[in-house]
Amino acid sequence: MTHLVTDKPLAEAEAAAEGSEAAAQQDRQIRWLLDGGLGPLLHHATRAAPQAIPARWRHELLAAELTARVRRAALDVVGAELLDACAALGVELTLLKGVSVSVQFYAQPHLRPMADMDVLFPAALHETVARALTGETGAFERIEFERPPGPHHDEPLRHRAHGAVVELHKGLYADGSPLGAGSVFSAEAVLQRAEPALWLGRRVQRLPAELQLAYIAASWFNDMTVLKVQPSFLPSLCDALLLMRHCGAGLDWRRLQGWLDNAMARGCLYALLAYLPRFGVPSVPADFMRWLAQAQDVVGPLQLRLIHRMLDHHLIGARPWTYPFPPPMPGRYSPHYQWRKRLLDQS
Repeated sequence: MTHLVTDKPLAEAEAAAEGSEAAAQQDRQIRWLLDGGLGPLLHHATRAAPQAIPARWRHELLAAELTARVRRAALDVVGAELLDACAALGVELTLLKGVSVSVQFYAQPHLRPMADMDVLFPAALHETVARALTGETGAFERIEFERPPGPHHDEPLRHRAHGAVVELHKGLYADGSPLGAGSVFSAEAVLQRAEPALWLGRRVQRLPAELQLAYIAASWFNDMTVLKVQPSFLPSLCDALLLMRHCGAGLDWRRLQGWLDNAMARGCLYALLAYLPRFGVPSVPADFMRWLAQAQDVVGPLQLRLIHRMLDHHLIGARPWTYPFPPPMPGRYSPHYQWRKRLLDQS
């Protein structure tokens, strides 16, 4: 009896400590999702079971949901003005990134966070559209930014009344990017392969689902290579998951195989597709995965495990990358790819 009485306070203290630690971890993960712009999506996902979210977070998630609705409404107003300007010029735009996937795969467009709207035009029409938007009667103004060599887009344009930002793309990647080699992401090929769609009731173009998946993978790892791990990379993972859930069973993998003429793009897609099954999405055909594994040389077996461990522990685990060395990414630790890259850089 004395033994039981003596150990009870200790057991209660240990249980309280474990509960406190679990609560702190849960708070960190919810804050990470909010910082990544996924508060509205979490609010939407738990609306039928609000008890799944601690009461202390429910008001903040609701506030994020309402704020996202207001922001999306402003973006739609700006989008309509952009479409009007393009219609007056007889130009059809192609949607890229968040503005495209938000209306394709999300239950409601505002659930997908967007810092700006990215649209693609043929290079020959780029300056014509920019002048129409920023001229005396235009609703936009140019934002100064540090222009890299061979830019794939010029200065972003900010709407004077609503503050929303539009990026007019000439291409998907800057000149010299390892993702710019080949034709898979060339502006000409992308525009040729784009499919008709509707946005705000108007006719536009967007990437076919197969190309969209490859673009998500390439941009996701390309951005993380530069900016390391941060919560803003969670939406791209959601994009890939929702694309696979909506379209995975009907994707034309043979067509995608014919388009993937870029080594880095193949490696990025391989690393992403090998990671997604843990989330319960439709499986990728085994023959395509075998081909992809053999056709890429930027992600070896050990590196693949390191990338996935990094994603699990840091991106999903809500832990920023604080180490003095960069996180593992496709091509970063591949001797063959690094040798070839340096050889090409010197030629």
